[in-house]
Amino acid sequence: MLNKIIAALSQNFIWKVTALVLSSILWVIAINIEDPMETRQFFPVRVGFDNMETLSRLGLVVLNQDEIERSFVTASLLANRRLLNQLESSDLRAYVDMGAEIFEHLGRAGDSITARVQLELPDFAEANVMFRNTQPHTLNLRLDTLETREYPITVVINSSPEAGFVSMNPVVTPPTVSISGPSTVLDTIMNVRAGVNLDRVNVDHYVVSTLEVYNENNINISDRVTIDPESVEIFVPISRIAQMQVVMPTFSGALEAGLAITNIDARPAYIDIVGRAEDLADFGGVIFDPINISGLSEGVNTIIIDVRDYLRGTPLSVTAGGSHEVSVSITVEREEMLEIVIDSNSIVVLGEPPLGFTALLPESFIIRVIGVGRFVEAMDVLDISAAIDISGLEEGVHAVPLNLSLPNRIRAVDSAVYLNINIIALDELTDSTLPYEVDDEDEEESVPPTF
Repeated sequence: MLNKIIAALSQNFIWKVTALVLSSILWVIAINIEDPMETRQFFPVRVGFDNMETLSRLGLVVLNQDEIERSFVTASLLANRRLLNQLESSDLRAYVDMGAEIFEHLGRAGDSITARVQLELPDFAEANVMFRNTQPHTLNLRLDTLETREYPITVVINSSPEAGFVSMNPVVTPPTVSISGPSTVLDTIMNVRAGVNLDRVNVDHYVVSTLEVYNENNINISDRVTIDPESVEIFVPISRIAQMQVVMPTFSGALEAGLAITNIDARPAYIDIVGRAEDLADFGGVIFDPINISGLSEGVNTIIIDVRDYLRGTPLSVTAGGSHEVSVSITVEREEMLEIVIDSNSIVVLGEPPLGFTALLPESFIIRVIGVGRFVEAMDVLDISAAIDISGLEEGVHAVPLNLSLPNRIRAVDSAVYLNINIIALDELTDSTLPYEVDDEDEEESVPPTF
């Protein structure tokens, strides 16, 4: 039986083979006429990454990952027309296999590697595409170290509370945040911000705020890093504002002999104090410690008083950014002493001597005054007024206190000035009893004043 089959196949073998080849050729020709092979390009095809966990295990990251994932490539496919007609660019996926690329290139932080772009097709087309390619067929990847760092949170107040109120130091929970990303990106971080809106707020404010990361150029780079947690809780205490009047401090000690204080000035006149309404109501103001003037020198001496020192231990404080210092300016000038001759005719005599008596005054007397040089130099004798009171004086010589009125900033050196007043009977008046000599020819005119 087998011999018969072999004999049948062997008969006209060449013609049979030729017929088979010709029929195959005719089948191929028919197919190509009906569904020919052709190359077609598809665009845009988005690029992605596979096996990124490999990078994470190695502590690496692709710096330009976002840039690449926003890019596209052109895919070229060789397949039957009927199959190609079933495909759209959205059916194709270009990707870089980081699992293969990272070990093939042994990439480390700071390296730049050239990675092959691969093309993934739908399942129905995978086995029927004869050739596939992308343009470009490689991409340049920049690697960096993946790090996590802790950063403090900066609270940004976007508006002001109601007039007469002020925001105090906010409390942030948690106070720090973990930022993960490329080390070169983390190096540029200036701060992590949480915004709070206090527009017309007059009570304590609580808010949950989403965090934003800014670099040294004040650009938001939150999309380039991972923030954990993404938001924080913020509590902002709101306090009232009250004005504290600055009370001029007292002084202790003494200036060097010959010096005098000529002016004292304290600024500002008011300090803004903040606190709870009930605490402000109980606040009685600040009494500053006495200023020791010992050792002050000639000229303007400035003493700075920090109000915060006097508010420590209390629930009150000065306003943030407001003035917290009182500047006390003490002007010290050198004094001069001057002797002045006062004519008795300029003295105002109060009271009357007993009947039949008169009061004899010295023709003139000297007083010593002291004051700052410029005031002493500007003083005139007419600026001085003097008075004595002779009421009740009996006959004889009496030391009567002189009541002096001196110009402003001038004072007498002696604490008390006395004049010897002679109460004498009119019938006892002789030349010898006069307080100064009288010429005969002028005797009538030279009689000293009597009262």
